[in-house]
Amino acid sequence: MKNINILVISFLALMLSQFAMAEGKKLSADEVKKVFIGKTCDGYNPIRDKNYKLYTQDESTVLHQNPKRTKERPWKVTDDGQHCVKFKKFRCGTIHDMGDGVYHKMRDGEHINTLKNFREGNDI
Repeated sequence: MKNINILVISFLALMLSQFAMAEGKKLSADEVKKVFIGKTCDGYNPIRDKNYKLYTQDESTVLHQNPKRTKERPWKVTDDGQHCVKFKKFRCGTIHDMGDGVYHKMRDGEHINTLKNFREGNDI
């Protein structure tokens, strides 16, 4: 019985560590600013199956380019690291470093955006 309990506990610990790895390291507010400000990145929204580009020019403005248009939008980072871009309202989520220059934006545990191919300057 003792061996079964140890096996079950080991299995649960392994599953929890795999879940934590799947989310990547959550970035702080300062880390989010460092990754985004002054850079262009390629984005993908898996919910809408849409690609876009994002240029974060400063601490308050982004250029958001999709196949239809390019639009300047307000953005902010909250004290707890939420990355927020305003469409009709602010859409916020945490940024997670997945490694190899790939970041996931997460909201309520759901992966809502993939951001990658970060490069200096405005490439829109």
